[in-house]
Amino acid sequence: MIKQKIAACLATIGISFGILGATTITSHAASLSIPDISEWQGKITNLQAQNLKNQVSFVINRRQYGSSYVDKYATNNTALYVKYGIPFGEYDYAMFTSAASAKTEALNFYNRSNKNAKFYVLDFEQNNAGGASKAAVNAWYNEMRSLTNKKLVFYSYQSFATTYAGSIRNKFDAQWIANYSARPTITTDLWQYTNKHYLAALGKYLDDSKVMTTSHPVSWWTGDSSTATALQASSIVKTPKYYHALNSSEQITASRKVYLYDSKTFSKANRTKALSAGQNLKVKSVTKRSTGSYYFTTTDGQYVTANRSYVNE
Repeated sequence: MIKQKIAACLATIGISFGILGATTITSHAASLSIPDISEWQGKITNLQAQNLKNQVSFVINRRQYGSSYVDKYATNNTALYVKYGIPFGEYDYAMFTSAASAKTEALNFYNRSNKNAKFYVLDFEQNNAGGASKAAVNAWYNEMRSLTNKKLVFYSYQSFATTYAGSIRNKFDAQWIANYSARPTITTDLWQYTNKHYLAALGKYLDDSKVMTTSHPVSWWTGDSSTATALQASSIVKTPKYYHALNSSEQITASRKVYLYDSKTFSKANRTKALSAGQNLKVKSVTKRSTGSYYFTTTDGQYVTANRSYVNE
């Protein structure tokens, strides 16, 4: 989504292994995720789709990049979602330049879409319509509403949404807002909170979102009222206390004063250095203690907590 113009060349992590009471994390336990997927993530295979089914609540797949470009793997990927019973929505990365072209883009999007989609998304993060942006968003919505009774969702990042879509976005059935630094402060039904979530089924880092259950639970998006829905929602919304894996840069940043240690026990006597907020640190692994906490090992053999309250990846 926001990363559309950045090539997805992120490293695949290896297999984890246990060492007595601690486990060095080099792979990632499956968790219920809400990823958005496009051709940047590649052509999904049958095996990947089978694995994906157990790791996601639902998927949001790109169908087109404006009217002139169809995502080259959208047909393949959405067919596999149907085959393996993975709920999904589809999105149109908006490239319209006026209200008229927005209407045409919406028509093309709907005609190209897999009609098993649970909902349709306007991904509006690039303004090509100038001062007519709000009228264009409105035209897209009106055209889609004339074509389908399915849920229509507005996507953007917070500052862009308020500036270029304004109150028009409130016409949509839900709002999906990206904000990687903090929970959005505008109306948000689905929160894209990161672009660095590791999805084991695909072996890649990608965008991930959290359902804001106070407005629309997972069942609203999937049409599934099964008892598993509540468990899915709770596992998505809760952010882990610790980082469980390295990011692609293998670097962390102190978010507040935090200490380096020369021992894994983290006693006061083993402190070697205090890092101030904003200082970066190269790390080479993440390890889980038998108590459930995690710590990073630095490239020079020291240790620092993996607690999200103290460091950011």
